[in-house]
Amino acid sequence: IQIGRAPAINDPRPDIGINAPREMLFKTLEALPEVEAMFVYEDAHCGFMEPRAFLVVCKDAACRSRWYASADVIDYEIYDRIVRTQSKERALVYFDGVTQLGYQVAPKAWETVYCRREPTPFECNYRHLPMDKQLFEYNIANEDEGDFKLSAKWSEDNEEIVETYVHANVDIPEGSFIMPSHLASSLVLSDETLKGLRGNLEYGGVTVIEDFVKYIEEFGHESKAQGSGHNIVEIGASYLIRSVENASESNVGRWIPAHPDNARPKYSPVYERHRLSFDVFMVATKDIAKGEEVVRFNEMWKIA
Repeated sequence: IQIGRAPAINDPRPDIGINAPREMLFKTLEALPEVEAMFVYEDAHCGFMEPRAFLVVCKDAACRSRWYASADVIDYEIYDRIVRTQSKERALVYFDGVTQLGYQVAPKAWETVYCRREPTPFECNYRHLPMDKQLFEYNIANEDEGDFKLSAKWSEDNEEIVETYVHANVDIPEGSFIMPSHLASSLVLSDETLKGLRGNLEYGGVTVIEDFVKYIEEFGHESKAQGSGHNIVEIGASYLIRSVENASESNVGRWIPAHPDNARPKYSPVYERHRLSFDVFMVATKDIAKGEEVVRFNEMWKIA
């Protein structure tokens, strides 16, 4: 849907001014039970004097996987779904997979104006990494100089590791980021990739793939962006943090807590723009003393 001029960061809150009708449209669509996801994007090549804004509305959150598809996937879809023209010229001149990448992240003005809604949406408190919080990392080269120390419990025959433990080498204040560099290096795999890996297991004799799939199932989690079809797999030292079944026993958790409504809003430039950060970063949920074990809730990534 073409929804008028693109907003600017100096615009007032969306329900007043010239864009008030657009906000009314957004609110109406958000209230419809048939709507599950909404995206905005801009295009400056529409013949107007300024960029025009467009709205995409989905009845199924699974459309998020197509919206955030990689450039090569979009290019293949164009090739597969658009017939050849009689003139043999390309049917699409101004659109391809790379163009779609530019549409995927809404300009910051959308986020800024959205966060001027009243009351302020919950997620707007997490638009930026807090500069007053500390970062605590695991030093692979020299554990004694790092912020964490690793240990393990071995089986009776000393052949395999039964459980791993991470202990703090220093005092860690509540709200501090835990191993952010390791978590930012997490592997992102699509549902299609996982399906292909599991399909290979049917033929047997591929121990490496079997081990990899088991690792993904144990240390990976689905993206909290519903329908994106992305899976985040921890590959740094963070995966060695022991999990507990009781949330009250944990001392680390997700950077952005569960939404107060137990469900993310259908339209939120904040969640869409920062979806990867919200999927990986972990913080201390209470003060962690030097020598104390770092533990997390095993359902941490499953709550809304």
